[in-house]
Amino acid sequence: VPDHSSISHLQRTVADEIIKKPTYFRGSQDDVHDWLDKLEQRFTMAQWSDENKLHYISIHLQDDAYRWWMQTSSTIKAWSSFKDSVTRAFGSTRAQELAFEQLKWYKQTVNQSVTQYYDKIIELCKKVDPAMPDSLKLKYLIAGVKESLKLHIALYDPQTIETFLSYARKLEDTLSFTKTDYIMNQYNESI
Repeated sequence: VPDHSSISHLQRTVADEIIKKPTYFRGSQDDVHDWLDKLEQRFTMAQWSDENKLHYISIHLQDDAYRWWMQTSSTIKAWSSFKDSVTRAFGSTRAQELAFEQLKWYKQTVNQSVTQYYDKIIELCKKVDPAMPDSLKLKYLIAGVKESLKLHIALYDPQTIETFLSYARKLEDTLSFTKTDYIMNQYNESI
């Protein structure tokens, strides 16, 4: 467990990184939601106040986003207002529609692990609706999982996305082990 001086040193280091190596946002060509998520992670690690976030935001903006900020900065007085305003200005409803179409039809691929599939579905759900309830995420997860896993998962009837992932990973590992065992037995019998 680090002592307080090393924690404050770490926070200072992260804060320096935020200033020296900004997470840039240029405008419509970038995904505003992804950018805000990455930026919030960095700000959280540095334990910046909302006031500091707003004070230093201009170093993270370029091109259209910077021009937008120069025009609107005098009216934005709170970090939450900035996030709402930048999302309204640069958030694409088309991107949200595309994410929804992809989410509706997304299926786990042959070589995609359960964890990779889970991460992709959760990412799409967040793009469609950052406030999407876990119960709906769970339905999308079950709908697109490999057929070889779907029946087992449906019988298990997970109630949360976390139990879905935990059970599906165990199931995937078990089936993988069984398949490997079968192949080894076939090989040994042919010798």
